[in-house]
Amino acid sequence: MVADALVYHPTAAHLLRYLDTTIGRDKLMRLVQYFARFYAAYLTRKGGDKTTLAVWRGIMSQFSTARKIMRIGKPLQHLKAAGIAYDNKTADAVLRYTAVGRQLAYSAYLTVDTLLFVHSTKLVTLKNPELAQRLYYQFWLAGIFFSVSGAVYKHVGLSKREASLAKQAEKDIVAIKKVRVEKSANSTQFVLDLLDSSIPIAGLQLVPIDESVVGLAGMVSSLIGAMAQWKVTA
Repeated sequence: MVADALVYHPTAAHLLRYLDTTIGRDKLMRLVQYFARFYAAYLTRKGGDKTTLAVWRGIMSQFSTARKIMRIGKPLQHLKAAGIAYDNKTADAVLRYTAVGRQLAYSAYLTVDTLLFVHSTKLVTLKNPELAQRLYYQFWLAGIFFSVSGAVYKHVGLSKREASLAKQAEKDIVAIKKVRVEKSANSTQFVLDLLDSSIPIAGLQLVPIDESVVGLAGMVSSLIGAMAQWKVTA
């Protein structure tokens, strides 16, 4: 039967595995959120219908809130990751401390994120929500800074290692391939960080960035993240 063919199709099974992961669901929700942000900015620029604009802004807001709920508890995960990175005494010092800085900054960013969510529910009222919002963006940007710094340093190291392996009389193909895979993953994370940096930079008004550009950057980074998670769940 057609229904059976659909239910037991490998792609359907893969999709279910993907949706069964928190990361998979979050990336799809983030994609919708930033598409809504992009489209709302587009409608605003074009003088679109106010009712339609309100619908897309509502979608952006609701998906943002849903993702905040899903992120409750994540600060502890990042604190644990920071502790593991700090305890890894055998790691390169620069990569070790950029990893610790990144995880601590993200933990702080997500802690403020949770406080802002609780404030929005009126369960707790923050005395200065504007300051909290600013700290939210500052910690996010700090985490991205540490991540980008570590990625640049790691890229240089991997490039040197790749060149060294390539010069050997008997080339270790497996080792070279491993380095290239690691370089590719590192470069992808670097691109994601650059795209995501537009969001806190715009939020802090450090550089005038159009809302449509922020929305588009968020869409692209979400799509890349969703595709990466799709491969992980294959």
